[in-house]
Amino acid sequence: MSHSTISLGLGLGGGKAATSSGVPIPVATGFNIDINTLTEANILARTEDATGVIGLATDTFNILVKSATGWQIYENS
Repeated sequence: MSHSTISLGLGLGGGKAATSSGVPIPVATGFNIDINTLTEANILARTEDATGVIGLATDTFNILVKSATGWQIYENS
């Protein structure tokens, strides 16, 4: 199982993604979000989740997003 770690700053919470030029990128419709409140180890052990599932680790407060290759970890920093 693969995963990568990305640190998050305080700029989250907008609702629109932006490019480096500041121009918003439209968010795709039909994006399914599931929130799993488990420990990070339990979320990483899940293998049947679909791409796009989001988990909140209750022990680290990291956000994990399921990609096609594994879980992407966004660290609570």
